[in-house]
Amino acid sequence: MLTLRELRNMVEVAEVEGRVPSVKALLESDIPIAVKETLGEQAEISVYQNGLVLYRVGNRATVFPLHTCTEYIYESGEEIFANINERFFDNENWYIRLILEGEDRLAKNQEVRNGKKTISYSAVAEDWDVLGEEDTTLAGMILCETMEEALLPLTENQRYVLKRHYLDGITQRIIAKELGVSNQAVSDMIRKAIRKVQKVYGEGNQSEKTAKDEGRTD
Repeated sequence: MLTLRELRNMVEVAEVEGRVPSVKALLESDIPIAVKETLGEQAEISVYQNGLVLYRVGNRATVFPLHTCTEYIYESGEEIFANINERFFDNENWYIRLILEGEDRLAKNQEVRNGKKTISYSAVAEDWDVLGEEDTTLAGMILCETMEEALLPLTENQRYVLKRHYLDGITQRIIAKELGVSNQAVSDMIRKAIRKVQKVYGEGNQSEKTAKDEGRTD
């Protein structure tokens, strides 16, 4: 298994000044592909030697730099569920973090086409065909797998509440009925669970930083 950390060391850091190349320009270039993965019948992701990533789903495509894909913020509506640190993805399959990035960019570009946004994602140049009406659920599938590990420190009820609310989009009122508790109890579980996840990952990040600092010989 090629990890994301290993891939970062294999390719160059993309030199992007303001805008990335268009999909067409990248496809027509003579830049070699470092690694490529087919993700079903209509989806594929390629990382070029120059550090650029091409993500395609059906007739939609986007280009973005590999090395800017660090931590991932999972949002549900106006709420931020968790900021997943980049070290979580470092030892996973190289394409997991990149799929999430690609799906986010395709979704935001579609919002531009629908007139919901005034600028494209990260103000990058995009070159894609007419968008299909059916949205892919690939990012959701990957995110569910990623969340499973992030939710391990929680109690069974906390995991259930977070998954139902943030991944399934179920309201707190309905979740309260499912569990036979008050709305306030569900709200408290969500708040405590988020704090626990953030604390666990925060402590891990701090421990990693401390270890690095202790190993320095200034």
